[in-house]
Amino acid sequence: MRVRELLHPVLKVAGDVSVKEVAQLMDLHNVGSVLVETKGKEVGIVTERDILRKIVAKHQDPVVVKVSSIMTKELYTIDHEVDVLEASRMMDEKKIRRLLVTEYGKIIGKITANAISRNMRFLLAQRLAYTSTLESFHPEYTFYQH
Repeated sequence: MRVRELLHPVLKVAGDVSVKEVAQLMDLHNVGSVLVETKGKEVGIVTERDILRKIVAKHQDPVVVKVSSIMTKELYTIDHEVDVLEASRMMDEKKIRRLLVTEYGKIIGKITANAISRNMRFLLAQRLAYTSTLESFHPEYTFYQH
């Protein structure tokens, strides 16, 4: 299964929008993150966790604080053709819960750890079928010894 098969749309906001407005937008669209743009360029991402840690826990005013001041500037991306299990491995390695998905270097959406876990049964069945097929054509690749 490829990343493109679990693609979710990504919301974008300007960097000068208040954290309150972003939180309301996230609630309205039932999403856990938004991409931050400045002059048409993606410059960061804000997640529910960012709002919790940088606004709520520090008693900051979400009406006054701009989203650009709490965003995470490092954007982790993955190509839409990459295998979903590689995306999962990358999220685990980076300790993140979402990756921005690119096609020809342009962000086209996101993939989340939740989407991967919801599809894990299908992914495992797909891998098992592939392994069984490989073993039937190439007995020397038998993975299970009885």
